[in-house]
Amino acid sequence: MKSMSQKSSNFKIIPYIILFVSILFSICGQLLMKNAMIYTNEGVFTWEFFQKLSLAITVYCLGIVNWILALRSVKLSIAYPLTSLNYVGILFGSYYFFNEVITLTRIVGVITIFVGVLLVVNPIRKFKFR
Repeated sequence: MKSMSQKSSNFKIIPYIILFVSILFSICGQLLMKNAMIYTNEGVFTWEFFQKLSLAITVYCLGIVNWILALRSVKLSIAYPLTSLNYVGILFGSYYFFNEVITLTRIVGVITIFVGVLLVVNPIRKFKFR
């Protein structure tokens, strides 16, 4: 039987799992939207295009639903900066699926964003000056 402290520690992690699932759905939805737009051979008003776009929007909407659920427990000032992790996922997804070039400038930019997210999520304690 689990103790009360174990239950409460598990409960606190669930909103963050939901938040990260939201971020993953968002990344997948964006990549699927790009896929729908570039691999549609016969135009944008075909059945194939609407199927691909519908899948992309559905996945993206699942991300929105998870986002709303996560906001029930996670502070917006923490949750919103974490969504910038989308940049990392899109960067690597674009490289892998669409053969986009990852330049050193992009890598430095994404690392800068990631470090900024870490600073926002886990702020440095205020120093007291005498």
